[in-house]
Amino acid sequence: MIPTLPLPPAPASIINNISHKLLNNIPGIISKLPQPPFFIQKKVAEQVLQKLMAEQIEMGDFDFLQGRWLQISIEDMGLDFFLGFENEQLILSNQIKQADVSFRGCSREFLLLASRLEDPDTLFFQRRLVIEGDTELGLYIKNSIDGIDFDNWPRWLNQLIKKIALISNSIQDESAPSFSPPKPA
Repeated sequence: MIPTLPLPPAPASIINNISHKLLNNIPGIISKLPQPPFFIQKKVAEQVLQKLMAEQIEMGDFDFLQGRWLQISIEDMGLDFFLGFENEQLILSNQIKQADVSFRGCSREFLLLASRLEDPDTLFFQRRLVIEGDTELGLYIKNSIDGIDFDNWPRWLNQLIKKIALISNSIQDESAPSFSPPKPA
């Protein structure tokens, strides 16, 4: 009698498994890659921000940031930069001695914020994203982020952010320890 062999996993489960493993390791991989010189990062990021936030800039939504600095720290990727507003332009820096306020957290939380899969209040109140420094300014920034109309962004960008956030969220959910309440004696 010929022994029966188990069926191989379905292609979808293989792809799903590979994508989960890959995305789970991306922050660590990125943190180890050599970064391009900051002036290149700055030029590209400022141009992208100007395009994506053009409506908010025109409406004066960033005027409150004039002469002030927000530090953004994406801890699991080792990224740390400062965002300010000057001459009707969002500007980046990496050489500010002291930010007025800082937002810090892991890439997953920033993705959930950008994709709208998680409410900003939830991320901050659960301390998955942390505000430090001038909390009044931080809350103003948080509320401004909440008011951004991401529907004005290119559709492909919104879809990409949402897809990465969904996968990242499912990876986190799968790796989170499950909680079982104690059984009554």
